[in-house]
Amino acid sequence: MGIFDKLFGGKTATSETESTGNKAEEEISPEQLHMACAALLLEVAEADYKDDPKETQAVLRALESEFKLKRAEVTALLDQAKAETEGATDLFPYTHLINQRCTREQKCAMLTAMWRVAFADGDLDKYEEHLIRRTTELLRLEHSDFIRAKQAGRPKQN
Repeated sequence: MGIFDKLFGGKTATSETESTGNKAEEEISPEQLHMACAALLLEVAEADYKDDPKETQAVLRALESEFKLKRAEVTALLDQAKAETEGATDLFPYTHLINQRCTREQKCAMLTAMWRVAFADGDLDKYEEHLIRRTTELLRLEHSDFIRAKQAGRPKQN
């Protein structure tokens, strides 16, 4: 089971919108969540202002394997996410969607994927770390979740 599988199957988190009964906000499609996750992963890849193919490949691998999407679907999703995030100054729209739909465990899995992208080029940039720290706060997670995800996302030492 992939780290994002739980985002789209079965059980979801109880959210503010469920308690308010706002039906329009409760209906979040898998495509919207795909976009939110792709946007966050792209933001990490672009945070260091370098276009590194290893980070791009890490984003592609995460989206292909975890969402069970074909390369053409992932490419289209990334193109759409790039257009969506170009010039974006706020992570809130993406994290808000994830907060509405996902459990704490699912949000921690998202952080782990973000760390994997950050570590992909072998150079953890301060801007990448800062972005993941901000995302942790916006996802209403604890510092201990940030640290656990960082350790889980770190490449294995041989």
